Amino acid sequence: MTERVKVGVVLPRPSEDPGEWLSDAVAFEAAGADALWVEHGAAPSLDPLTLTAALAALTYRSLLVVTVPEPPQPPVLATVERLSRGRLTLITGTTDVAGVGRWVSAAVPPGRAAWRETLRLAAERGDHGVLVPADPRVLDLLRNPDDPGGRHDLQLAQG
Repeated sequence: MTERVKVGVVLPRPSEDPGEWLSDAVAFEAAGADALWVEHGAAPSLDPLTLTAALAALTYRSLLVVTVPEPPQPPVLATVERLSRGRLTLITGTTDVAGVGRWVSAAVPPGRAAWRETLRLAAERGDHGVLVPADPRVLDLLRNPDDPGGRHDLQLAQG
């Protein structure tokens, strides 16, 4: 039996209100995301490790992955590691990411059949996980993986 392919959600660094960004990250974790990856390219004015510390304080289960240009000072790293309760994976220019496993990037699938196919192919290749961009469709797929009609959660909310 093969191990289940994990799902990682790539969170773009917030351009405006970090509160909305944090709320989105918590929603992805609650929906079942196995890992939250802090995108390293956007919003350079916001420090990715500080954002990850905030994520660590608000989440409890998902692996937290962040890329930084150089290793942080030991007290900073120790603080974020303690906040994450062992869930932090730090990637630097000198990090061997083999310990993280092989994660492959995938586009946001157009529907459940495409999502199942993406996960099936990743499992066949022996990938550890699939990385998808943060998107409302991914949130729906994680929340309702077997709902053939889609958006069942919205039908309940509307009565």
